[in-house]
Amino acid sequence: MNKNYWPHFIIALVVFTVALGVWTVKTAIDNPVEIDDSYMMSYQDLDKNIYKIQQMKRKFQQRYQVRLLTKKLDFPDAHIEFEILTKDGKPVKDAKVEVLLTRPETKKRDIKTQARYVDGRYVVEAKLPLEGRWNLLLKITIEDLVDYEKYKLSTRRVIEQKA
Repeated sequence: MNKNYWPHFIIALVVFTVALGVWTVKTAIDNPVEIDDSYMMSYQDLDKNIYKIQQMKRKFQQRYQVRLLTKKLDFPDAHIEFEILTKDGKPVKDAKVEVLLTRPETKKRDIKTQARYVDGRYVVEAKLPLEGRWNLLLKITIEDLVDYEKYKLSTRRVIEQKA
């Protein structure tokens, strides 16, 4: 009457391992790795032009500074303000600013728009589909200089920006 349970244990272990493998593959397919869009271009173009982009960024930072005035996003109607100033503190009026609001983990809900210049500040209005963390990416073009800025914002709390 003494039964041996080892064959049952081995079969259960094999079934568990296969189920875990199927679950891992399904999770990987449902949550694909997204390509970083910090520079609003494909990684191939970024890789090809990174030295030129870094050199342009240094020149831009020698002449101008960008200050984000918004500390926390309002949900669902986000209102974002920032300033672009010359090094002597004068506002820059003629910048072309492309804006990308994106979630950190996916590109599915990206919001692309342009910033408007209003009373010495650049303003962005957007309708957010979800609460939580958002990345604010700016592509600022002034004359022949282009700068890329990235800020982390949230609808729930203030996130300290790196200086």
